[in-house]
Amino acid sequence: MIHEQNLFPGKSRQFIVIFIITGLFIFLLYSLSNFITAFLGALIFYVLFRKFMNTLIHKYHWKKWLAATLIILISFLVIVVPSFGLIYVLFSKVQSILANPTDVALGYHTLINKLNEAAGREIITNNTIVDFSKSIANQVPGILNSALDLFGSMLMLYFLLYNLLVNTGDIERKIFRYLPFSKHGIDILTKELRSMTYANAIAVPAIALCQGIIASIGFWIFGLTDPLFWGIMCGCTSVIPIIGGGLIWIPAGIYLLSTGENWQGIGLLAYSGLIISTVDNLLRFLFARWFADVHPIITILGVIIGLKWFGLPGLVFGPLVISYFFLLLKIYKEEFISSE
Repeated sequence: MIHEQNLFPGKSRQFIVIFIITGLFIFLLYSLSNFITAFLGALIFYVLFRKFMNTLIHKYHWKKWLAATLIILISFLVIVVPSFGLIYVLFSKVQSILANPTDVALGYHTLINKLNEAAGREIITNNTIVDFSKSIANQVPGILNSALDLFGSMLMLYFLLYNLLVNTGDIERKIFRYLPFSKHGIDILTKELRSMTYANAIAVPAIALCQGIIASIGFWIFGLTDPLFWGIMCGCTSVIPIIGGGLIWIPAGIYLLSTGENWQGIGLLAYSGLIISTVDNLLRFLFARWFADVHPIITILGVIIGLKWFGLPGLVFGPLVISYFFLLLKIYKEEFISSE
């Protein structure tokens, strides 16, 4: 019997199959790119609530659909509703600022003069702030148009989360079956995936919340206008390592000094430097001990990439994606390079 000669001998067939799989994966990823945020959100919620889901099913003998529904309700009330409330407060404040850009410019007129005097030339004018405000105003319609996309992403997120929860354990086994890692590598992946998710999805918002509350109290004590809004902004900037909330409280203190409120300005700078910075460093130290220690460079790059590709949720998703990338590199090194 004459055997037909294979046109692709050896490992060539394997490479061709890998090439086809990679091409199809890129095509699917591109086609579903609008739902990447929903997928990452569902994955994060699943990792956070997986243990609670197993407790409800195995210890209290709940039905899977009922336990999944309860977890979705909890996540919506505890995480989603406050997040939308925060966005609403920020958006309302930005709208009020954009409605009266001249008033904002005049309010900072003294501070602008101080900065110009320190620089020895006119580097900032009231027209600069007005023009900047108008450029932001031009982006508002785009933000409003993206509300429907956000609603669609939320529906997809909870659809995926529900299916992940009711199939708890099964999906991991099916995915891990196709990963080219040993059991030891899978164990490392599972453990560190959980700790990195906790570090980014819990630690970052917790630090921002605590810093925002403490900053709001300080801003109120020392007479800064709209202390709640600027406290929220201080909490949002806490995701940036090293400088963090200093992007807000340092200019705020300088502004009070420039308007002649010397003791308020000095008090705010001292309060922020001692209290806010100490709490920030302490919380980062504690969360680094409880969960994974995320390097500041990963956080900075993650925030930049996350905001570009995912918008506001990118503050959490960006560092998480980079952390997952380095985790896979670590496991690859242990599985293949170190063994050789």
